[in-house]
Amino acid sequence: MANIDRIVNVQISLNTNGVSKEGFSTMLVVGTHANTLNRVTTYTNINDLTNDGFSTDDPIYKAVSVAFSQIPRPRQVKVGRRQIEEVNISVNNIKDNTDYTVTISSKDNKGIITEQEYQFNSSTSATATTIVSGLQSAMTDDTVVTATVESENLKLVTKSNKAFSVKVSSNLSIELAEPTEEIADTMSAITASDSDFYGIVLASRDKDDIMAMAEWVETQTKLFGTSTAEQEAKDSETDTDLLSMLKAKNYYRTFAFYHELADSEYLEAGVMARCFAIEPGGETWANKVLSGLTADNLTETEYRAITNKNGNTFETSRNKSITQNGKVAGDEWIDVIRFRDWLQEEITVNVFNLLINSNKVPYTDAGIALIENQIRQALLLGQRRGGIAPTEYDEDNNENLGFSIEMPLAANISANTKAQRLLEDVKFTARLAGAIHVVEIAGSFTYENLINE
Repeated sequence: MANIDRIVNVQISLNTNGVSKEGFSTMLVVGTHANTLNRVTTYTNINDLTNDGFSTDDPIYKAVSVAFSQIPRPRQVKVGRRQIEEVNISVNNIKDNTDYTVTISSKDNKGIITEQEYQFNSSTSATATTIVSGLQSAMTDDTVVTATVESENLKLVTKSNKAFSVKVSSNLSIELAEPTEEIADTMSAITASDSDFYGIVLASRDKDDIMAMAEWVETQTKLFGTSTAEQEAKDSETDTDLLSMLKAKNYYRTFAFYHELADSEYLEAGVMARCFAIEPGGETWANKVLSGLTADNLTETEYRAITNKNGNTFETSRNKSITQNGKVAGDEWIDVIRFRDWLQEEITVNVFNLLINSNKVPYTDAGIALIENQIRQALLLGQRRGGIAPTEYDEDNNENLGFSIEMPLAANISANTKAQRLLEDVKFTARLAGAIHVVEIAGSFTYENLINE
C-alpha cells in the first residue's frame, strides 16, 4: 500500500515552549537558623515554620508571621538560611530517669541527607552538667560536629564548615551563635539554590548586616526592605543613623522604615507582603493599612526628619494606621523601582520568546516590526496594570500618548551592523502613571448666586 505521506505530509512543530520569568511578588526572609538544611525553604502558612522547629520568638518566625497576617496575604514566603558554625544546647527541664535527645542532620555534595540521633538517660541525681556531659559522650564520633561541654551547655561546632541542622527534645533548648558568614556569601549560596524571589527581608537588625545587604542588592534585580528603631533617625541634625547612611549611599533598591518596635516587629515584611499582593504598576507603598503591627506616634518634626532622609513611617491617622512616604533610600518611589524591573523583564522575555520560537526573524522592516510588536505588547500590559499612563488629551484635544516606540528602518542600517545580526537604536518612551498620595483642596463660601456655565 502506498504511503499517504507521499501526497500529503503534515508536520506540526511545537512553538509553545515559554521562557521562565522572574517573579516580582515573592518574598525571601533571610536569617540564621539550624532547623533545615536547605538554603531556601518555601512556606505557605505559618504553622509549617513551627513544624520545622522555629519558635514564636525567632526573628524569622516574626517576619514571616507579619507577612502572612496581611490582607490579602501572600501565597508563599521563602526563608533563606544564613549558615552558622556553632550551636549551644542547654537543659530547660532537669528530671531523673528521663531521656534527652539531640538529632544532627547533614547533607553531602550529592544531596543525600544523613541523620543521627543521640540520646542520654539522666538516671538519678540529674544535673544540667551530667545531662550535657552524657550527650557529649554519646556524640564523640559524630562526623558533622564537634561536641564540647562548657559549664552547663553543650556546644556543637561544625567540622569543615559543613552545614547541619539540629533538633532536640522538648526538655532541651537551642541558642545560635553569631554567624560568621558574610552577607554576600549567604546571598550567593541562596541564589544558587533558588533565585526566584524579588523582595528581601533581613531578620538581623545589625547595622553592618543591613548595609552589607543593601550593597549586595544594589547589584541585583531585587528589592530590600528594613527598619530601624534608632532615635537618631528622628533627628534632622544627625547623619550617623541607618537612614542617613542608606541615603548617603544613594541606594535605589533599599527602602527603610523608622519603627520604634523594629527590634521585635518586622514592619517592612508587612508592607512588602501587602504591596506584593498587587501586580507591579498597580500599587503605591504609601497609605497602606497593615495588620499585626504597632503604629508609631511621631511629631511633625520627627516625621519631617525621617522623610528628609528618604525614610518611611507607619503612623495613625484618625482611626487608621497607615504607611507614609513610600520611597527608597535613593529618593525614588518604591513602586517605580518595582515596575521598572517588571517592565524590563517583560520586554526581555517577550523578545527572547520571539527569537527562539521563530525559524528566523528577518533583518527587514517586517522583521523589525515583529520586534516592535513584542515591545508594544509589554507596554500595553504595563498600561493595563496601571504603571504607564493611558493616552490622554489636554483642553485643546491634543493627544498625549502613554508611550511611543522608535524603531529603525532596515534601509538606514549599515551593512556592517546587519552582518553582525545586531538590531540597535530600538527606543521607547513611556509616561509613568504615578499615584496620588496627597490632595490639596481649596474652597470658598459665598452669598452670591452660582451660575452653571
